[in-house]
Amino acid sequence: MEVNSEMNFATFYNTYHQRFVRYAYYYVNDEPTAEDMTHDALLYYWENRHKLAADMDVLGYILQSVKNKCLNYLKHVQVEWEYSKNYANLYDWEIDMRIQTLESESYATIFTKDILKIVEDSLAELPEQTREIFLLNRLKNKPRKEIAQLLGVSQQKIDYHINKANDHLKHRLKDYVPFLLLFFN
Repeated sequence: MEVNSEMNFATFYNTYHQRFVRYAYYYVNDEPTAEDMTHDALLYYWENRHKLAADMDVLGYILQSVKNKCLNYLKHVQVEWEYSKNYANLYDWEIDMRIQTLESESYATIFTKDILKIVEDSLAELPEQTREIFLLNRLKNKPRKEIAQLLGVSQQKIDYHINKANDHLKHRLKDYVPFLLLFFN
């Protein structure tokens, strides 16, 4: 079909627009996308019609252009869909791992880990001598008298540092006391 060079774009557009929109819509199943593809194909043809062969099949050319746009669109949708599926699979895996972790650990285990972390951080905040005396007494079960002899200080000083560490830990663990009573009766 030969398009009359005197035909204006509006007439050309209105003559062929709807049939190519229906064609594109059949494949892309989205009216605005089909409209955009058809508009782009018709406009491209119109702007470049003088560069094309005079005996060219205009409708075939536009149809091929719309077809290519549909293919590109569908391939793009397919890539997005694959990405979404992979992302969803990764998210599902992450959720499954969280569920398994929570199911495999008892509340007491999780709670104990939290408390140990707070104790560790609290001890790190103490002055070095207070921390050392507390650890010797509580973790190594050394009596106060032995610690006093080992460090060359009075037993009252040992009591002071142990009380200081205990007060600091009580303050840091104050929110956990009710739970401690619940889990560790």
